[in-house]
Amino acid sequence: MLVAAVVLVLAGKGVGLLDLKLPFSATHTDNSGPALMKSLRDLKDFHGATAQYQQVVDIDNGYRYVPGFIAGESTTFLATGTVDGVVDFSHLGADAVTVSGKQVTITLPAPQLGPARLDAAQSKVLSRSRGVVDRVESVVGDGSSDTEYWKAGQQKIAAAAASDPSILQRTEDSTRATLSALVHSLGYDSVSVVFAPAQQ
Repeated sequence: MLVAAVVLVLAGKGVGLLDLKLPFSATHTDNSGPALMKSLRDLKDFHGATAQYQQVVDIDNGYRYVPGFIAGESTTFLATGTVDGVVDFSHLGADAVTVSGKQVTITLPAPQLGPARLDAAQSKVLSRSRGVVDRVESVVGDGSSDTEYWKAGQQKIAAAAASDPSILQRTEDSTRATLSALVHSLGYDSVSVVFAPAQQ
């Protein structure tokens, strides 16, 4: 019986007698898991695009029935800042990366806009006009700060970015290109990057 079994195994490897076709022929199955998952999670988030904006903020603070030269302040502020398009990798589930042979599919959340950030070196007050009362208050140290104008500049730049769909589209394109290069460098032949629909 042992001799018969050896003959059968050798035949399955192509060295047996009469070139017999046996059910014991060699098979090869690639059961590799999604090796990219840890790398994606380590990235936390990916900044795929940055948009730069300049916004002039013109604000008048005054008092009803009081002339501006007595009390009040008119300020023109130049806000210069950026908004990034970001893809969050930190909460990817186990099914975010699927591998089939040499093909990889990556499913990601929809890109989102990051917060507006003002450039302290380029954002500045262009002009300011104060009434007598406000000038006195600024001398004694009780005048208003420029925080109001910085906040207004951030809000206006964030609103401008939200109305521009090209930032998120650029973020998708950049993320897809970066991940495709990463996957190909790991020896895979094909990669598909799919984004979830944006939440309304």
